Amino acid sequence: MPLKVLIGPIAAATIVTVFWFTAMWRGHQNERRRGKPTWQYELGLIGYISALGLFVYLRSDLRAASGLDIFGIALAGQGLGIVVVFALVQTFVLSSGQTWKQRAFPIFGTLLLVFMVVATTLAA
Repeated sequence: MPLKVLIGPIAAATIVTVFWFTAMWRGHQNERRRGKPTWQYELGLIGYISALGLFVYLRSDLRAASGLDIFGIALAGQGLGIVVVFALVQTFVLSSGQTWKQRAFPIFGTLLLVFMVVATTLAA
């Protein structure tokens, strides 16, 4: 597919992902102040994950033929990227004061997730 076909859906997916990420960040800040997340934060997270899951379930065996398919694929890929970055930050930065015994399994799980993402990228 030429770039002129790809650029619109991927840019739209990026805008949705950035909007979702900023909403999540704001929800995280509210959670730190109040001690619990707001209902909008939880609804947004569940909605985002549900929409991606439904898209992957319904379109996983079909070739990307339209802008909507490319949009969904880009959104799912960016969502997975957010999960990987969050896992890396949580495991290697935010848990740095914990003992090795407490950090061993999260480090292993995060590195396995990163390996799986890299492997699927290189295998395609």
